[in-house]
Amino acid sequence: MATTHKLQIYQQTSQYRDWRFTPESLAQQRAANNKQGIERVLQGLREEAQVDDGSGATETRIAEATNNLLSPQEEVELIDYYLQTILTYTRIYQRDKLLKAEATNNVKATAINFVKRFYLHNVVFDYPPKTIMLTCFYLATKVENSFVKIDDFIRPLTTAEIKRNGKAQTKSEDILDLEFVVIQSLQFELAVHHPFRPAYGFYLDMQAYIDDKPLLKEVYERTHHYIDQSLYTDLVFLYQPSQIALGAFKLAAKDKELDIDPYLTECFEARLLETLYTILDDIQEIILAHKSITLEKAREIDRKLILCRNPEKNPNSKLYKKNAADKEDAPYVSDSDPE
Repeated sequence: MATTHKLQIYQQTSQYRDWRFTPESLAQQRAANNKQGIERVLQGLREEAQVDDGSGATETRIAEATNNLLSPQEEVELIDYYLQTILTYTRIYQRDKLLKAEATNNVKATAINFVKRFYLHNVVFDYPPKTIMLTCFYLATKVENSFVKIDDFIRPLTTAEIKRNGKAQTKSEDILDLEFVVIQSLQFELAVHHPFRPAYGFYLDMQAYIDDKPLLKEVYERTHHYIDQSLYTDLVFLYQPSQIALGAFKLAAKDKELDIDPYLTECFEARLLETLYTILDDIQEIILAHKSITLEKAREIDRKLILCRNPEKNPNSKLYKKNAADKEDAPYVSDSDPE
């Protein structure tokens, strides 16, 4: 079967090898990251207390941080909010003709995937998601062959900030300085496989089995809506792109009252079909169950994050400024200098 062959090819990719989890292993990974992140926050605050000016402000900061530490679920929710803004930015860059039309879906999906991968190895205490999201978006334009110059990339952002706050806040260096940090966290694996291409493949295949071509086209177009929804879930870590595409197709077909089961029965062996239906049911359930975090909830979590940032990574903290000054004052030693 052609579909089986595609699965075998996908199983040779780094995405399948290094970015595949179970729901349990994902939860464990995020809980472990969160615990380690909290330890770094508290350690950083203790170190900052040693450079305090004696005002006692750091002791207050430690108490505030301890009372406002984010849970793993709150981290996921805050990240999810900023993932949702990627769709808004995509529309802005489309409007300004900064993204190639044919690359838009892949740029959006790759940016979202990069953010989700990044936070499997990092926490929001160290790297707040807004700038990470922008860095991942900018990196995705390069990876998906739709490169945007950095000045053009930040222009719509700063324009919106000036309208909203009276001044620009996003700087090009904010994004560029984090680019290598992101690439390292992605393990230098920048190829991402999405459900869009297999969905188109299924659409072409189904034309040989389904007579109502206009209705099939409507179903395919509706499939993109559900693929977009899938991007914000953990499905990319749980199932293969072709399986997600088919699950989205099933949802779209249900919306449009088109029965695609005859196609599945024809294309898959009976012994495989039972397993496939179980997978597709789970995919559909996860897509439908996903609810985007509200702006109010995101603001609530963001306010807590302000109080529990890791000072070692926060450019506004005393500890960060001291460490930066120490690095500047350190004597330069060349690798070629004799001992």
